[in-house]
Amino acid sequence: MFLYNLSIGEFLLLFTAAAGVVTALYLLDRSRRKVAVATLRFWAEARRPVESTSRRRIRQWPSLLMQLASIAALLLALSQLRLGSRDDAWRDHVVLLDTSAWMSARGSANGPPLIDEAKELVSRYLRAIPGSDRVMIVYADAISTPATSFESNRRNAEAAVRRARPGSAALDLNQAFAYAQRLLARSAHPGEIVFAGASRLAGAENLNPPRNLRVLAVKASPENVGLKKVGVRHSAAERDLWHVYVSVRNYGTRPRAVDLGVHFGGAPVGTRRLTLKPSEEVESAFEFRTRSKGPLEARIRSGGDLFPADDRASLELPSLAAIPITVCTDEPQLFRPLVEAHSGVEPVFKPSGQCAEAPAEGIAIYDRVAPAAGGRLPSLYIEPPASGSPVRLASSAAGVSIEKWNGSHPVAAGLRARDLRLVSAQVFAPAAGDVAIAESASGPVAIAREGSGRRMVVLGFHPARALKFELTTPLLFANILRWLSPGSFRQWELFASSVGTVSVPIDAEAKDAPLRVIAEDGTEIPFTRAETVLRFFSGKPGAVRVLAGDREQIHSLTLPAVPETLWTAPQSVRRGIPRPRETGATSRDIWYWLALAGGLGLLIEWLLFSPSGMPAPGAGKKSVRQAA
Repeated sequence: MFLYNLSIGEFLLLFTAAAGVVTALYLLDRSRRKVAVATLRFWAEARRPVESTSRRRIRQWPSLLMQLASIAALLLALSQLRLGSRDDAWRDHVVLLDTSAWMSARGSANGPPLIDEAKELVSRYLRAIPGSDRVMIVYADAISTPATSFESNRRNAEAAVRRARPGSAALDLNQAFAYAQRLLARSAHPGEIVFAGASRLAGAENLNPPRNLRVLAVKASPENVGLKKVGVRHSAAERDLWHVYVSVRNYGTRPRAVDLGVHFGGAPVGTRRLTLKPSEEVESAFEFRTRSKGPLEARIRSGGDLFPADDRASLELPSLAAIPITVCTDEPQLFRPLVEAHSGVEPVFKPSGQCAEAPAEGIAIYDRVAPAAGGRLPSLYIEPPASGSPVRLASSAAGVSIEKWNGSHPVAAGLRARDLRLVSAQVFAPAAGDVAIAESASGPVAIAREGSGRRMVVLGFHPARALKFELTTPLLFANILRWLSPGSFRQWELFASSVGTVSVPIDAEAKDAPLRVIAEDGTEIPFTRAETVLRFFSGKPGAVRVLAGDREQIHSLTLPAVPETLWTAPQSVRRGIPRPRETGATSRDIWYWLALAGGLGLLIEWLLFSPSGMPAPGAGKKSVRQAA
């Protein structure tokens, strides 16, 4: 037996003060006596103040003792007197509420979602445990998120349970158990770890349930067939060609037949009729052509599917409008093979006499000519005149050789050829910030400049003439176009997958390129890289961009993660709603009985001893006879 709210000293102090006040009032006599009178003239005399007199003896000991006992009972109720040991006063419990993607499934065709069944079980558990026990509600999926602190206020706990919604990630119960054990390790009175969910887990093969675990199981059918992954890849050979790959998996235990359809902008791309064996995954491929921006949707239809969240996936394809390239030259035959080899450009050839003004859009190529106004477009200058050259000419040289390529710059990426003989070349004097791309013994013969939102490359030699039969020429020209307008030559790949850890293969061509992983809100996402695989983690749905050189992958993390493992708790684990005292708390609250006893004691004392209380039997008749 112990006091929960007060110490013994505090209780005795309060009781002594209250008892002293009550006893002093008993020693102070201010009462009036009833007197039967024959006339009303004596009422005026009764209005005079009554003089207080002190007593030396207490006349009504039973009344005083009843009041003191009632006050003691009320103070004990306020102190929350409990039966049992203080060490067993309460327990701290952690409730792991499954909010994984699978909890949006239904247990039956007309039944509620599994999350609603789990909420009901948790509510019943909260009502079953002692009111003094503290509970923390934790949402569990790929990560564990506390919804409350340890508290005994059941309203707050119930509100947190009602707010729970299924997410998109799979349930990782290993980390949820570890998190709950760390919380209870800091508690002075650790209680149970309660898991309420459907037990469809990721990584259950190494699951080690704690000894104080209780499972509130939600039963659901394991039958489900859904989209596993959707990938769209832009063809490098044909600008408007897209390759679509759709993976469908049967997670159930019996064969399933499904209809798979792919649509772009509402128009059908292709359909398949698939029959999947248990635990089988089938990939289907489609092709279609478009340069327009729009939604690509993959959808499956199957009868009796209780988990429709993975039956549909959508990707937003980017626009592939060709970039215009204005070529100012009097020898268009030299440039056609170099420019038209790229499917993403639309070349426009103009004589040099028509290039006094810079073009309005795209990329500008100036062959031995410079516009009067330089313009703001990405530009390539080839052997510019001294009067209009954006980079100052230092000299002109004949019979020079390219001795060095700056391989650290994207324009010279992959160029290894040396001693390339040039009949003639312009040698430049680069300004601060300029980068020398190719150098001869006389100085730089190719310059790259970037600044004020514009990029330009200046060549002191004509690649289509001086290096006509060299393999360096097409690679150099392709590098220049990619660097001048990287977005126009970007290779696109789009994937619809689930949240969690995402593995991204990196092509050998892009293994040396700088890598960036960018979330939908523009923030950088940390990643790891091992050989040709990049890995990052995202715990919420959204689009994530992976940039590797001129390649971009967009991962739309919108498909729900559906683990394949159904975990069954060992027989030693406690199950269901606990019976009274099953949670381990041995102390009992009796404050409500004490409050009731104190209130009844004061009421009985007032009825028996108060002058204005209930009159004793026969008292009325006696007063009448006296008055007569």
